[in-house]
Amino acid sequence: MERRHINPESAPDSTEHGYSHAIVAEGTFYISGQVGMDGDRNLAGEDITAQTRQAFANVEAILSDVDRDMRDVVKVKAHIVDPHERFADYNAVYQSVFSEPYPCHTVLGVEQLAGPEYLVEIEVDIPVED
Repeated sequence: MERRHINPESAPDSTEHGYSHAIVAEGTFYISGQVGMDGDRNLAGEDITAQTRQAFANVEAILSDVDRDMRDVVKVKAHIVDPHERFADYNAVYQSVFSEPYPCHTVLGVEQLAGPEYLVEIEVDIPVED
């Protein structure tokens, strides 16, 4: 099986942690969860608004490597620490990124993400061809 690994230069180096940011294999797009960290491993901010903006910017950079953009997203899955307190701020950014017809959208509440500083982690699904 042929696999295309996507690791944009604008994203943090993922190989040192043993993963790819995204893979396209047999017409399916797989993406690792994106957090609010820039390519230099700087946290975008301590609030969910800044982190959500950066996570979506990371997604957008990955999508551009497969000639897609946010309009091609068919599903968004967001993992949010304490979503009852943070959903409104997350959703304000989500609403600024997407417009009708909106993609499918799942929000999951989590106790913690990979690092205690992360408040949101985002995955998307898009249709692709090899």
